[in-house]
Amino acid sequence: MLAQNNRRRINGFTMLETIVALGVLSMFFGAITVILQTVLTNIGESRVRTTALSLAQTKMELIRNLPYASVGTSGGIPTGPIPQNEVVAVNGLDFTVTTSIIYIDDEFDGVAPADVTNADYKRARVEITWNGLYPSRVPITLVTNIAPKGIETVVGGGTLFIQVFDANGLPVSNATVKIDNAQVTPQIHTQTLTNANGLVILPGYPACVTCYRIEASKSGFSSSRTYATSELANPLQPDLTVLEGEVSQLSFAIDRVSSLVVNSVGSGPTYPPVSFVLFTLRGTKIIGYDALDEPVYKYTFSTNTGGGTVSIPALEWDSYMLDFSSSYHNLAGSNPIIPLALTAGTAVTVNVVAEPKTNRSLLLLVKNAAAELQASAAARLVNSGVSYDTTKYTAATGSADFGHVYFGGLTPGDYELTLTLSGYQDATASYSINSNRQETTIMNLSE
Repeated sequence: MLAQNNRRRINGFTMLETIVALGVLSMFFGAITVILQTVLTNIGESRVRTTALSLAQTKMELIRNLPYASVGTSGGIPTGPIPQNEVVAVNGLDFTVTTSIIYIDDEFDGVAPADVTNADYKRARVEITWNGLYPSRVPITLVTNIAPKGIETVVGGGTLFIQVFDANGLPVSNATVKIDNAQVTPQIHTQTLTNANGLVILPGYPACVTCYRIEASKSGFSSSRTYATSELANPLQPDLTVLEGEVSQLSFAIDRVSSLVVNSVGSGPTYPPVSFVLFTLRGTKIIGYDALDEPVYKYTFSTNTGGGTVSIPALEWDSYMLDFSSSYHNLAGSNPIIPLALTAGTAVTVNVVAEPKTNRSLLLLVKNAAAELQASAAARLVNSGVSYDTTKYTAATGSADFGHVYFGGLTPGDYELTLTLSGYQDATASYSINSNRQETTIMNLSE
């Protein structure tokens, strides 16, 4: 019996040791597998990058071997036979080849506009990207300068001098500047990036009157562009004119986009959600005037609040109005107050109080001399001719209509308003109400 128990103990120890050994072997082979996968990935990426580098060098040699006058891209300035974008298949893998060739105004002899002969030489840039099993995490990029021996380039045309800055007037680097001109032969369709000073200086562009469409943009930023008179009778920034031997200057303001969430609710004290409140969101910036000399706003967007809320992304910094004129509701207050000031790169939520549509109403906003909203101010509105005498109170701090008071369903006529609030002088005003009206009243401290 003792011998049998010893054999069982020995067998038990052997099984435990076997399990531990298998675990160690599993960890070992797992580590070997990871190492092999890493090695194979590195080898694969290295082979693809070598192929891409060879392709970039071949493209660059092709550019260098062209006559200087022919060094350029199709649709670009300078113009030439090299495609700006093409896909080249090598060993079953597609490589995207992006080629940029521009004139350079070198600082050595001054820059435009002081330097009249400013197309000093050409700069070629070749970039290779690819997808597939081993996609490009960092593209292959080659850059070279090309100039005729011993002389400075002399070309016709004018110079584009484009500046891009943000809402604070600071330069925006690496902004994409897109340039299109379908009125010259060959047509120009090209783009480049602003430098660290937010500038793009491009010599050698053919002279042409109001025919260069210029657009500035950047990922996560707003955009700005010029407009043709066929789009807009009187644009503030018309398509650019380039004159022979002159510098054509243009500036754009772009910045990080913002977002707005609009919640629609009923009046207090419970402020229940109100669905499908239609409104038009309109900024104050204009891009020009139409044939009737009416302003054309850069941003006008109509929507509704669905189940009680709507999110509006990608808004440019601006001051925005919420227009309820086409709605089935009247605006009866908001927090924050309207118009809304959106700064660059912010997210703002606004609560609006929506009342059923009436043709005549008064929405009153009450502030003190320091422009601070006032709660609990008594607003008495009287029209003795129609026996109307109603007193309401401005809403409390933090509510959806803080500092507002709303009178709806009014009869046309002349009304007298009296405002009272502890610590302040009474304020009075007279209003002729024949439509929906919004007013702001200032209350002064008691002496």
